[in-house]
Amino acid sequence: MANQPILIYLVAFGAAFTAFTLAWIAYLHIKMYRRGVAFQRVNPNMKIIYSVPSGFRILRSFAGSTLRKLGFKYANGWDLIAKHEPFADTQDDILAIITPFSTEVNVANADAVREIALSRPSEYPKPVEMYNILSLYGHNVVTTEGDEWKRHRRVTVPHFNEKNNAYVHESTMRTLEGAFAKWKSDKIANGSEETEIDVHNMMFRVALSVISDAAFGVQFEFDGEGYVPPGFTFSFQRSLEILSLHLVEYIAFPKWAFKLPIRYLRDIDVGFSDFHRHMRSLVSTARTEKSEKANLLAALVKAADIESDADKALSEDEMISNMFIFLFAGHETTANVLSYATAYMALLPEYQDKLYEETNKVIPLEETPAYKHFTQLPFTMAIMNESMRLYPTVPLIPKVAGAGPSGTAQFQPLLGGKYQIPVSQNASEPELEGTSIHISFIPLHYNPKYWGPDPEAFRPERWVADDADSLNRYAWAPFSVGGRACLGKKFSQVEFVCALTMLNRYYTWRISPEMADEEAKKNGTKEEIEASARANCRKEVEKPERAITLKPGPVRLLFKRRTTA
Repeated sequence: MANQPILIYLVAFGAAFTAFTLAWIAYLHIKMYRRGVAFQRVNPNMKIIYSVPSGFRILRSFAGSTLRKLGFKYANGWDLIAKHEPFADTQDDILAIITPFSTEVNVANADAVREIALSRPSEYPKPVEMYNILSLYGHNVVTTEGDEWKRHRRVTVPHFNEKNNAYVHESTMRTLEGAFAKWKSDKIANGSEETEIDVHNMMFRVALSVISDAAFGVQFEFDGEGYVPPGFTFSFQRSLEILSLHLVEYIAFPKWAFKLPIRYLRDIDVGFSDFHRHMRSLVSTARTEKSEKANLLAALVKAADIESDADKALSEDEMISNMFIFLFAGHETTANVLSYATAYMALLPEYQDKLYEETNKVIPLEETPAYKHFTQLPFTMAIMNESMRLYPTVPLIPKVAGAGPSGTAQFQPLLGGKYQIPVSQNASEPELEGTSIHISFIPLHYNPKYWGPDPEAFRPERWVADDADSLNRYAWAPFSVGGRACLGKKFSQVEFVCALTMLNRYYTWRISPEMADEEAKKNGTKEEIEASARANCRKEVEKPERAITLKPGPVRLLFKRRTTA
């Protein structure tokens, strides 16, 4: 009996908690429904999907089945899972996802993409506040809009030129030759004819080495650790690795967390700090040397020093911030697409043969690939395009409807006025506030209207077929389109073509049996082990990891030197 009051309190607390939870669920869904009704009044022809935000997933277990019967649907990771399927019953491949706090208009329509990004970019600006997290070292070409963005773009665009592209090719050649030398020594040490590689780790190092050289002017050995100057904790190479691997943690964790006595967090904090210090040193060196080097940093510094109008020149912090963006965007893009391409070519080895045939027609065996060959390898480029179609590095680009020159517009028309996108800050009713519009690359890239009956198939031939010129250029946008298109598009293309050409020219590769399930490796036949490894490889490729970018899971491949190489 002595415990009876405690039991009563526990029952009362449980009842109160349950009542509060149910009331909160009801509040969220009433709020969500009211947003949907308000949006549907303005856009009666647009499909809407109700979705509880990811932070409220626990609520789905309470009322999910009941609400689904009432027409509520949940779109958790919908683009990666469902691809274009949610758009199949829409009129124009446009739908709205309604949460209690926001409305996201998702576009998988090439005409709408062109209108938003090319024809009317000022009416559909970038929500710069979403990009402030990338202003770690100052403003840059990604985090700015309007006149400020034009200033950054005017200064940075000219340096992505043919001189730098040729240097990207040289740097990629140098990096792959270093990798091949490492593989050769490993093969001799292990007494094996094949070298087993974690493909994303490999491509991560390749892309990091290339961008360090071609963007920053710092070369390092493919498998080296780099030089640590006095007063630094990490080499420039290691600080680049930390930035590339741990950007999400650095952005997400509060600053005080990095002061805790946890080595992992301390190293991240010091890595980002050392990068900033390395960059200041590199800027100072570039100013002192006054060289004609082809790397991007040297070109930016030279442009800043000769600019007579201080208001047009980039400050040192702005140069460093732009270089940080070039590192993040350029490195991730190329590493990921090379990983997807090589994995698919292991799953479908006939593409290794096709690529080898194309290369040998263009480049005699006694010659090495040169930058002049870049435009002569269309099938190699087709493999890149197809890999980025299936798995674009960035899955979407967020936009908002702008208030127009007068600043008073409440809606922006889309597709000739068929749809009206609410201007959040001038919303005619509270339920229309918090509206954004997303160019959704995955549904766009899997839209059968543009890609035929097999949009989920890896088929590079679609890019070199007789009717390839008829492909809608706005239905493929992994580098974005319009004025906001990626500055380093050709940088990435040159690096990809050179790297894949080098790999395919000198090596063949297959899926490692180590990717098979343990049961298959223990008791299976050779055929069963290969089948299990293939299935697991495909699973890792087709279910990518989603952080800031999309990247494949761990794929292990065996590389073997060609006898003709």
